[in-house]
Amino acid sequence: MKKILLSILFISTLIIAGCGTKDNGNGSNEKSVEPINVVLDLQEKAKVNENIPLSATVTQGKEKVADAAKVEYEVWEEGAKDSSKMIKATNEKNGKYTGKVAFDHDGVYTIQVHVTARDMHMMPKKSVIVGNPDPSKMKSAEEGEHHEESSVVMHVMSPKTAKVGEKADFNIHMTKHNETLTNAQVQIEVWNKANEKKHEWIPMKETAKGEYSGTHTFTKAGNYQFKVHVENKEGLHEHQIFDYEVK
Repeated sequence: MKKILLSILFISTLIIAGCGTKDNGNGSNEKSVEPINVVLDLQEKAKVNENIPLSATVTQGKEKVADAAKVEYEVWEEGAKDSSKMIKATNEKNGKYTGKVAFDHDGVYTIQVHVTARDMHMMPKKSVIVGNPDPSKMKSAEEGEHHEESSVVMHVMSPKTAKVGEKADFNIHMTKHNETLTNAQVQIEVWNKANEKKHEWIPMKETAKGEYSGTHTFTKAGNYQFKVHVENKEGLHEHQIFDYEVK
């Protein structure tokens, strides 16, 4: 009888241990969302009035992202960011998004691609030298070359819709060079598209490693946009814009 009881106790212990191992395994299998990656392919020099091909390849891990929500190229001449123009990209359905642009005079131009895909946003940029620009402008471009590639990815984890009068949560996870971006100063600027003069600000706190959270209560329905501003002590200063709907 004693041997039987010991055997039952031993088997029960094995079953409990097995269940515990199974639970732990499930917990360890939880996967974080892999960030998108955008490679901007752009020639370094061009002639005046030459058609410059624009190409951006979007991937997520080993997968080519052919379903990006929005891809646009923003172009401007050195020192004239306020006069930039947008060029809608063509989806080639193979992870590549293309376009073309030409410039009618000598200068140093910046081309930045804005990619929104799978609730993430990335906007790398590069410079192109057109014709024979002023040497001082070329020097300025060379000095800023190490700032050209932006590798900050913002993953909006909260819904992009809210109801009037109800508290809306904003949760954003950030990475830079595929590593979690921590200890950043983050705030959100939000406005109704029907009244772009009125902007409100939402302070964000880092509630988990690389995850920034805040809340806001909307008083009017409409189509909104919110701009995420990110800064840190290393000189990072970026912003990215997302669409938002309030019902």
